[in-house]
Amino acid sequence: MAEESVPEGRSLKELSEEELWELINDNRHRISLGVRPCILLPYLRQVKVLTEVDEDEILSCHNLTNRCMRTSYMLDLLRTQGRNGAVALLEGLMIHYPVLYTHVTGRKPSTEPSRFSGLIKYSELTEYLIRAVTGMQTELQEARNEAGKMSTRCSSLESEVSQLMEQEEKCSHLQTENERLQRHLSSLQREVTKLKDEKCDLYIRYTTSIEEKSAINGRLHDLNLQVSFCLKISLHELSTEKGSASPYLFMILSCLVSLTCQAHKDILQQDLAEAIDSQVELAEHLKSYREENEKLLRDKQGVCVCLSFAIITNEEKHANSA
Repeated sequence: MAEESVPEGRSLKELSEEELWELINDNRHRISLGVRPCILLPYLRQVKVLTEVDEDEILSCHNLTNRCMRTSYMLDLLRTQGRNGAVALLEGLMIHYPVLYTHVTGRKPSTEPSRFSGLIKYSELTEYLIRAVTGMQTELQEARNEAGKMSTRCSSLESEVSQLMEQEEKCSHLQTENERLQRHLSSLQREVTKLKDEKCDLYIRYTTSIEEKSAINGRLHDLNLQVSFCLKISLHELSTEKGSASPYLFMILSCLVSLTCQAHKDILQQDLAEAIDSQVELAEHLKSYREENEKLLRDKQGVCVCLSFAIITNEEKHANSA
């Protein structure tokens, strides 16, 4: 561990140049990963171990493509400054990276003047420390502000996620309702088709019944005419043969002719009444089927409107979510 590399009872000031750089090189990887050159460069320039040209080269060289490479190059430049470079680096870590300083040296950081090497005057050191503390406080405040913004942003995102989940749930309900309306619409369409088929069957049956009834009435009319004709002939023969025919038989034949005519008239009246009743019944059936058909069409239109509204609402929800 780093703490074991510093003999107890000896301060960093008592260590030789080689011992200091051995301490740094043993932790070079950790320093390269944890240090930002832009933080340490102001102090390193203050103690005059690096120049402005060195700073520009560290921060602007195109060959140094990442922070670790820039930090490693800064360590190489400090190595050319010998012991002062090592001491300045460790003092910079003590000021700006106290945790890393403890890992490297095994000692707790301190801002007491006695802990510094005297590379710069006390007044200059005090002024730098004040600026460093002020900068740290500013960075801390900025970090807190940024944390506050991030917290607000997180709350906003959580609210948006909650709204999106609610919209997703509503969309799921709308989708379920849409599927139910689709099934209901299909059922109504099948019902309409069934009613149309029943209506066609009813028309066919009615037409067949009319034709059968017309044929029966025609046949009955022909038979009535034949019977009436036969009776009239018989009555005529009897009337010409009164002397030989029985008056009672003549009266019977007259009654038969009269009854036949009356029966023919009654049959015609009955046929007319049945035809009227059939027309009335058919009209009632047609009216009932028409009303039921209109009701189904209204239900179908209502389902289509609800379905269209659900689809439009679903699309609007997805558009707002996007």
